[in-house]
Amino acid sequence: MSALKIDKFDQIGILVKDIEKAADFYKKYFNFKGPINVVEQWSDVEYKGKKIRFKMKKIMQTINNIQFEVVELLESTGDHLYSEFLIEGNEGLHHLGLYTKNAEEIIKEFKNNYNIDVIQTGKAGKVNFFYLNTKKLLGYYLELISF
Repeated sequence: MSALKIDKFDQIGILVKDIEKAADFYKKYFNFKGPINVVEQWSDVEYKGKKIRFKMKKIMQTINNIQFEVVELLESTGDHLYSEFLIEGNEGLHHLGLYTKNAEEIIKEFKNNYNIDVIQTGKAGKVNFFYLNTKKLLGYYLELISF
């Protein structure tokens, strides 16, 4: 059995079809630190071995020291975890993120104990991210955010 224990999640990833509608709701009912800003951003990822680029609208807010990420997909050069999620008819909780300095160890644990691989990777500045294919096991993806 593994000695690895995850003691908290650092990010909640939500995928929506209408980010403006979601932002209105969050402004009214959530006590975020600071104003809610919707920004557009491109992301380059590798999904199932293929390089993909997609554009999204994004909200990144903090509540109770947890990063709340809300994404609306705008366009894409191919399929990836967000587009696949929407094609399946889903909206809502997409992933839980974990800030870690030992992503390789966690990836190895999931591979050895559950035969779960990394399905999507990417980089934003100095941050690398790895999505583990945990949807069938957990009902959402686990994202490792490595600094």
